[in-house]
Amino acid sequence: MKKLFILGVVLAVFASANIFAGGAKDTQPLVVWVNPLIGSTVFTAADNGLGAAAKEYGFRLKITGRSVIDVAGYNQSIQDAIIEKPIAIAICPYAYEAFAPTLADARAKGIKIININMDSPENTRSAYVGTDNAVYGKLAADYIAKQKNGKANVLIMQAGLTFPNQVEQRDAFVAACAEKYPDVKIVLNDEDQADSAIAVQKFKDIFRANPTIDTVLCLDSIAGVAAGIATKEMDTVGKITILAIDDNEDTLQYIQDGVIWGTMAQNFYKAGRIAGELAVKAARGDKVPSAVDAGTVLITKENITTYSEEFYK
Repeated sequence: MKKLFILGVVLAVFASANIFAGGAKDTQPLVVWVNPLIGSTVFTAADNGLGAAAKEYGFRLKITGRSVIDVAGYNQSIQDAIIEKPIAIAICPYAYEAFAPTLADARAKGIKIININMDSPENTRSAYVGTDNAVYGKLAADYIAKQKNGKANVLIMQAGLTFPNQVEQRDAFVAACAEKYPDVKIVLNDEDQADSAIAVQKFKDIFRANPTIDTVLCLDSIAGVAAGIATKEMDTVGKITILAIDDNEDTLQYIQDGVIWGTMAQNFYKAGRIAGELAVKAARGDKVPSAVDAGTVLITKENITTYSEEFYK
């Protein structure tokens, strides 16, 4: 009887360890990625990164989420993911306070939470993977100051004025300018609700009302092209320096066309791949880093054809 008991324990431990070692697709552990903006270029890159991690680390990946920014709908998607009983859920907590009760429920059920691109309090998740937002803001200040020879009148455009990652980026940019570049002035800070039509109209209205603006810092991925469209329609291409964010195809095309000066691309593919890795490791009890910077790169005409060689490895 004692030998049978010991054998049973050994088999149970082996089974628990082996669940993370690959095997048949239907026996692999499940990780759910709740994509906040299905179809967007950057979050599709995160999809692909997580897909690569699924193959490497032997887990099933389910991608769900919303195609528009929808707090209630996104929260429902997280709740639906919990029902699937995954080992981990990857999310982008852009409205953390609204999601907090649902995420607490997930953690109480033993589900690991991995944040991508936006973070929440450290004790509410297993890990964060994405941009170091304070570093991002400081680099943006350096790039703009260099391009504008230390003098600029800046419009900062965000998707939402309360989105935590964009707030951190903006605040770091403002602080760096105040400390190192006193002639880089912030004229206005506004939001476009991640809606291209709203953004184009806002840019045109703002440019007309504030003719001293000569630089735009974009902190959401649709803003760069929207600002470019506004300058084209107002015949001010080249008069306003646009620093976009992310490497969307239309943003890259506008850089090649000379409408946008540059973009700071966040590495969403790498963020997704690392998030998948950390999901598996956290679920099996390994110690994982609290935060991982996936990195950024400044893309201009000079490196637009070569940046991806290292970026998407």
